[in-house]
Amino acid sequence: MEQQNHRQQQHGGAPPFFDPILEYYNALPPISRAWFTLSLLTTGLHTLEIFPSNKLIFLWHRVQPPHYELWRILTSFSWAGPGTLVDFHVLILLYTMTVTVPSYEKDPHDAAQIEVPQQDGNIRDQILRRWIRRRPRHRQSDCLFAFLCCSVLILITYLMITETSTVLNVLSNYIDIPNPVLLPVFTRTLLYSIITLHSLKHPDQQHQINFFPVPGKLVPIFHIGFGVLMGYRIIETVHGVVIGLMYAILVRENEWVASMVGRKRIISTPQWLIQLAGEDGGNGNDISFDRYPGVRFEEGANALHHAAAIGDTVYIQYKIDEVESQIATSNNASDVASVTAPFRQKDRNGWQPLHEAARSGKIEVLQLLLEVDNVSNQPSESRNRMRSAGKLKIDVNARTNDDRGFTALRLAEENHGVDSDCATLLREIGGVSLGFGDETHDE
Repeated sequence: MEQQNHRQQQHGGAPPFFDPILEYYNALPPISRAWFTLSLLTTGLHTLEIFPSNKLIFLWHRVQPPHYELWRILTSFSWAGPGTLVDFHVLILLYTMTVTVPSYEKDPHDAAQIEVPQQDGNIRDQILRRWIRRRPRHRQSDCLFAFLCCSVLILITYLMITETSTVLNVLSNYIDIPNPVLLPVFTRTLLYSIITLHSLKHPDQQHQINFFPVPGKLVPIFHIGFGVLMGYRIIETVHGVVIGLMYAILVRENEWVASMVGRKRIISTPQWLIQLAGEDGGNGNDISFDRYPGVRFEEGANALHHAAAIGDTVYIQYKIDEVESQIATSNNASDVASVTAPFRQKDRNGWQPLHEAARSGKIEVLQLLLEVDNVSNQPSESRNRMRSAGKLKIDVNARTNDDRGFTALRLAEENHGVDSDCATLLREIGGVSLGFGDETHDE
């Protein structure tokens, strides 16, 4: 009873029923949380009939002078309609937004610009130049860039199709064009763009869609096929899939582009956006151990969180060597706990470096943090692993969000599949799959 009262006080008197909901919402990464909040607010105001639909949709002639109704650009990407919060398809769209978008935000397409290294000098100099030019993953700015580019592509293609009669006339010769050909609301289209990008990033991740297990690479096709089978309108779905594919092509490394313009991507995340997101790593990939100067960490996080997320095994091994060196000179238990504490440090959401590595699928990092040794060199089906009697003392079943959230195994399963190498490793050393609302064995 005292524990329940304590939890109610933590959440402003909200009953315990809302605890998992609030925890899930607070655990959403910032871009996903902002888009979901804005969509919920916009759709809620429409449900309450405060804003009619004709004030939310994108109308090109109302955006232009002399009206300048620029808010329509924002509301057309945040209204989860047509419909209200009492409509099932609207609720499903909002739910999907909280599932797929956070997963992509945590591991978006790398859109950093890659310059073609100069070929002069000896081999050693060329290798050093490649190391110096490498940059840390700018996950938040890369995700923002994907959102911005997909939104611009959606608007451009929408205007080309709806405002240019020539395109419609050509298309009408081959297919029956519905009226309207595209809805002037783009939330669903943008969502399916992100779903497509996520499927391209994680083709082997398993999804449960309408009670069907679907591999990641087939998710867009499944949505289109299911819509056709059920007689739903699928034009916005197809539009979103096409936009996602277009963006993936634009940020893909391409040797032909490199030979033409001296860089490997047609478009890339601009430096001002990286700085705006607080992820300007400067020359942080130089081979030194002031590793991420200028990178803004989550509150409570440290450099090991970032290293685990991007798979920087060199830095992590360096820090482990530092720990072992300090432990070798002291047998004091408190000193050992102090020097190993950064490896177990929690950010404001209770995430340790272990959770970042599991979410990103960095199996080498997991092996380092959990001090796992391969006992045999047999194939994966018969491989044996065990944890050495190490010093880091990281709990493989540590949970996020005040010990009521995800374990590392659940993060690996949800982001990379139950049969992924990371999930298999964690299970072999005693990992348990737990999420919000799940009780531990000792409760």
